[in-house]
Order: sequence, then C-alpha cells, then structure tokens
Amino acid sequence: MHEIVAAMGSGIRERLVGLCDAIDTRLFGLLDSKRRVADDVHEIRKFGKALRGGLVLVGMPGTSLRAVTAVGRLLSAPRDAVSYLKTWHRLGWQERPEGDDAAVRAVTAMLEKLAHSAGRRPPPEAVAWAVGRIAEVRAALAGQSEEALLEHLPQGLCRLQQRVAKRLLKLGMQPRQHPAFHQARKALKAWLGAQALLGQLADDACVHLADLLGDENDLSALEAWLNARGFSQEMAPLLWQRVSELHHTLRLDGVAARDAAAQGAPR
Repeated sequence: MHEIVAAMGSGIRERLVGLCDAIDTRLFGLLDSKRRVADDVHEIRKFGKALRGGLVLVGMPGTSLRAVTAVGRLLSAPRDAVSYLKTWHRLGWQERPEGDDAAVRAVTAMLEKLAHSAGRRPPPEAVAWAVGRIAEVRAALAGQSEEALLEHLPQGLCRLQQRVAKRLLKLGMQPRQHPAFHQARKALKAWLGAQALLGQLADDACVHLADLLGDENDLSALEAWLNARGFSQEMAPLLWQRVSELHHTLRLDGVAARDAAAQGAPR
C-alpha cells in the first residue's frame, strides 16, 4: 500500500510548488486593471484549498497551513459578496411574497451594491503581504526532501480518509446542524483535493455531494448576513420562509447524496 501511494505521489513537491506559483500569478493579477478581481479571487481560493490539503497530505507544519489560510481570509470579502448575491438569486424572487416585498427589494439592492464593490482591487500592500505568505510556504517546501514528503503520504492520506468518513456520518436533519455540514464540506474538499494532487479521478457522487455541501454553506452564510443586518425572521417572516424551505431541501438532498456517495467516499 505504501509503495502504491508513494508511486502516485512521485513529484509531490514540484506539484505543491506549482500551486504556490499559480497563486502568485493570480495575486499579481489582482493589480492588473485589465483582469476581473472576482475571477482571480476565485482561482486563488481554489488553488489555496488544494495547496492546504496537499500540505496536510505530506505532513507540513501548522505554520505553513496557517499562511495559506491567511491568504484565503484576506480575500474572503470579495468572494463572500459574490456568493451572497448568487445564493440570493437562487431563491427565485421573481415571484416575491407580497408581505415582504419591501424587504426583498432592500436586500437585493444591498447585495448588488456589495457585489459591485467587491470588484475593487485590493491595495498593493495587501497583495505584497499575501505574496510573502506564499513565499513562506515555498521556502518551507524547499527545506524538505522529496523522500521526507513521500514518507508522510500514507499517514496523511489515511488521516484525510478517516476525517471525511467521520464527518459525513454526522450529517443529519436536526435543527442547528450547520457545524456538521460545514465540517463535512471541509473534510470532503480536502479529500477530493488530495485525490487530484495524486492524479486520481474523483468519484462523481462525491463531487456532487461536495457541491451540495457548498450550496448549503453559502446559504448558511447568507442567513448570518441577513440576521446581522436586521432582516431577521421576526422582521421578514415570509422572506425567511422561502430561505428555510431551500435550506431544508439542500440538507435533505445532502443527506441523500451522502448515502449515494457511500461507495465512492473513503471508509
């Protein structure tokens, strides 16, 4: 088993450094007036998740993981703004509830403005700080031999397998289950990232489940945004009825997809 994993992981450091390079390219792209900020932020966060999962896979220290996480958090606001608006439109407000029409118009206008402002470029100083964090990760990888990284692969892969299996088992329909869905999404994303890094094809059912868990997480984030800005269930009950219906559907679909993915997910 160890020999098979090691063979799949051949060139693992080069692949991880390649992810660092891809993140750097997108970070510098944030300063280019001809590029779309939202596109670069999306790619940076995507590459960052893959890099973080790969660092866990090869047993890199927590300092490297925190450096990657810091870059993602620095750029979380633009991504969140776009996600809020996209999730809001999924609720289908073309058929607006009469009682909450004013609330729907207010939320729509606020989210559109927020998404528009998300297109602004971060200051060069912030980009330079983020580039410095990725440089730390690259330096840490340079200090590790290929043999040392490969040695950690079997244990790292086993750790990711156990984590995703444990998290998926906790999914359910009980109230206030967001933490369980959130943790399952992170664990499954890490597992899928590890598969991609090792050149393995991901199971379609697992990918579908990851997408559903992502939609559930986005809706939970939108709910928190609505509450924080006064659009609570008490103030906009009909609005929240539609939100709650979609959330229930997503979690129901998530649990069903979890069961369907049981064959493709690690056990």
